[in-house]
Amino acid sequence: MDINEIINSPILWVLSGLMVIASVSQAIVFLRNSLKEADRLGIDKPRRVASVRSACITSLGPSLAPVVSVLALIAVIGAPTTWMRLCDVGAARTELGVVSLMADLAGAEVGAESFGLEAFSYSLWGMALNNFGWLILVFLLVHRMNRVVVWMDTKYDPKWIKTLMGAATMGMFGYLLSNQLYTFDATRWVAAAAGGGMMLLLSTAFKKHQRLQELALGLSLLFGMFVTQLVFGQ
Repeated sequence: MDINEIINSPILWVLSGLMVIASVSQAIVFLRNSLKEADRLGIDKPRRVASVRSACITSLGPSLAPVVSVLALIAVIGAPTTWMRLCDVGAARTELGVVSLMADLAGAEVGAESFGLEAFSYSLWGMALNNFGWLILVFLLVHRMNRVVVWMDTKYDPKWIKTLMGAATMGMFGYLLSNQLYTFDATRWVAAAAGGGMMLLLSTAFKKHQRLQELALGLSLLFGMFVTQLVFGQ
């Protein structure tokens, strides 16, 4: 069989669908448990609806960003595997890097005729093992994090702990942003400046309007992408 027939075969759609079903099932379980916990904590329905709405809108920007990488990934490893991997990790650029590395190990080249069944199988193993460490880390440590937070709240001032967590979140996003800016690529700087400026503007202008605040991050991400496209045409 031709490699393109194999990587887009019906059996791969079925097998890839198992991972998608597992991911969707997890999302449903997490949502149900979150709603139960919200009831236990006394969070009213309007606040819960606002949180869900904000998360959905905010997800639009990151969902649009990897479109080009997804198309490239489909051309290399087929639509079923791309569907499965992006449902699993959501990082098309990382997956492309792993596929390229595995193809080199198999003595093949991504997108060339040398990329055959062996290179494809190497790529599947590489992508699976690439995030295996993250899964193990989450399995071993995440359930213990709640104990750490409770201990910190009892030992120290909860307000200070909340501020510390907020600072940690800002530091994390700052680190992720700095990784994109250190090359001094003008397109990245413009996207960061446009998105950050819009976020500051929206957060300041609509400080007293909760509904509009929910839209701020998603709109800022889209604004940064559109401005970069308008300025550089890419």
